[in-house]
Amino acid sequence: MEEVKIFNGDFTSNLTEIPGLVLLDFIDNDVDAQVSTQENEATDGVILGSTTFGPFNLELNFYFEGSDSMDLGLIKQSLRGLLFRRDPYFLWYSEIPERKYAVYCEDLEVKNINSSFATLKIIFVVYKGFSESLKSTKDINFLLEDTHTSKEPALEDYQYEFNRSRFVIYNAGDLTVDPREHYLNIKIEGSSDGELTINNKTTKERFIYKPTLRSRTGDWLDLNGVYPKKNGVNCGIDTNHGLISLAPGINKIEIQNANEIKTSWDFNFLYR
Repeated sequence: MEEVKIFNGDFTSNLTEIPGLVLLDFIDNDVDAQVSTQENEATDGVILGSTTFGPFNLELNFYFEGSDSMDLGLIKQSLRGLLFRRDPYFLWYSEIPERKYAVYCEDLEVKNINSSFATLKIIFVVYKGFSESLKSTKDINFLLEDTHTSKEPALEDYQYEFNRSRFVIYNAGDLTVDPREHYLNIKIEGSSDGELTINNKTTKERFIYKPTLRSRTGDWLDLNGVYPKKNGVNCGIDTNHGLISLAPGINKIEIQNANEIKTSWDFNFLYR
């Protein structure tokens, strides 16, 4: 049986477990690719700029069969309260179990067939413009249980916690994980006399922490999005203000000027 759940940190609800409500279809509308261009009178065509992805819609169609008109009125009232919320939430569909969509409900359309039977169309807006893995790499065992995330090379061949200075981070999604826009948490423990450097040789990006680091006495670095912290305190002034992103596929990482390294990388895979 197909399932549809909506949830956030405050609630979880399975729409397909509501008595009398049956899912007919789940329509994932086309991605809205927005390409910036610039015309130049001296050349043919246009100059391509950056590409971003606009919001897109998910359309869910149901039918409802109750006992009488009172049941039909109650389901309308219940769904309005459930779907239209002040805060956005995630939607999960059992036929694509490895993904979740950050959504808000745009429309609930109810067509009465008779006094107790109706069809319902619910429109959700995926406001981020992409879907993401249901769990992050912190829960890699969960990701491995889902064969839908398997790609070549196999996800099973990769890990996201290391005790060495050179390793590979595998991003199984379709999109680059950019800490300016997406969740990315990098934690590092180790011993450094200064200039601890994280290199992503794939993207040519570099992050440098200039002071010393002594994890034996409790020091640690946390790169949470664009905000680096040492021992929980902002330390951006002590860095080169560099950022590390993760391209789709293999990212070759090297940590320099440090030993006794222990590091973890936590992020979600992102899909168009």
